[in-house]
Amino acid sequence: MKKKVCALLAAVLLLSLTACGSRGGQSSNTASSSPAAADQNASDSYDIPMGWDAAAPESAPMEPSPDPASGGGNIPADAKMIYTADVDLETREFDAASQALSDLVDELGGYFESRSLNQGGYYRSLSCTVRVPAANFAAFLERTGEAAHMTSCSQYSDNVSEAYYDQEARLATQRTKLARLQELLSKAENMEDIITIESAISETELQIEYLTGSLRKYDSLINYSTVNLYLREVYRLSTDEEVPVTFGDRLASAFTTGFQRGVEGLEDFAISVARNWMSLLIWAAVVICAVLVLRRIARNRKRQRDAAAFPKAEKAGEKPSEKEKED
Repeated sequence: MKKKVCALLAAVLLLSLTACGSRGGQSSNTASSSPAAADQNASDSYDIPMGWDAAAPESAPMEPSPDPASGGGNIPADAKMIYTADVDLETREFDAASQALSDLVDELGGYFESRSLNQGGYYRSLSCTVRVPAANFAAFLERTGEAAHMTSCSQYSDNVSEAYYDQEARLATQRTKLARLQELLSKAENMEDIITIESAISETELQIEYLTGSLRKYDSLINYSTVNLYLREVYRLSTDEEVPVTFGDRLASAFTTGFQRGVEGLEDFAISVARNWMSLLIWAAVVICAVLVLRRIARNRKRQRDAAAFPKAEKAGEKPSEKEKED
């Protein structure tokens, strides 16, 4: 009986190694996440749809679908795409713009993953990470320009199909291996065989937990796109002016820009003085006291030098003449 159990165990291990090796060239693209990152209930049944239908004929091509990141172009229907974007916004009405962004996120079925409000300095700023459904990714980016003035927008896409389907295949292999090991455990009679099989079951369950958590992380990134938003409150919006062509246009644009910056600089200076008038008053008092002390020290030193130059005249109570001072 012991020989039969060992032979069955060796057959199961050989089956798992063969199934894993069938996708050998793709193992380097698996997600780099630790088993601790998986959910606690990851060992439960997790029905993940396989990337390809084994029963489908090879001659049936996959219909392409539009790419939501670019608003055009096509991607394979079975492709697993992760979309992200970095958006910079500016507004003169900060409260209204931030509320409009919150309403837009709720309307499109998204949520705020993080949000940070900075109220220091002259103007406020909002930095947040938004997760929106991948189908509404392009619509969200387009409508953010309606909530505030968009200064820049960078979009990125990452095709993780190879890594995703590799994880799926490995998960299916580990589940098959687990079923075979549990069947062997029910038939084992020798304590040594039971301990060996239970150890293999523990390792297999750990691999299933890791692969399940990795796939769930992929599903979260694929189904919900990530948008990093930065909203700034400004005094004047950056305008999209036409590029000057002639020397006269360039010179006039330079004078206009210089005048605007000069006015803004004077306004900022006046605001700074008004905001820090108490500190400026204290520093002015300190500077005046320091000047008075230095002048008094200078007068005392001058008197000491005069006394050292004409000691006899001072002892007699006579003032030195102008000729003696010159000598």
